[in-house]
Amino acid sequence: MSSPVNVKCSNPGCGKLNPVYGDVFPGREYTCVFCGHLFKAQPKSDVETVDKGKRARGKKPPRRKESRPQNRNMRKPLL
Repeated sequence: MSSPVNVKCSNPGCGKLNPVYGDVFPGREYTCVFCGHLFKAQPKSDVETVDKGKRARGKKPPRRKESRPQNRNMRKPLL
């Protein structure tokens, strides 16, 4: 299966990217999965490919040590 291609919805209230698997042809009608609006695919400027490669990971920031409250319930009460 080919990688998904995102096509932008032309509804001004939505404008979200819809995943399309396979070839995207300009002028072909698609249905927005978010708002249900029928829209035509625009030329290549509105079409984005999704790259599912490895993400660049940075170092995690050092964690601060937080002081914990003193536990005063160390013993159970005697009966």
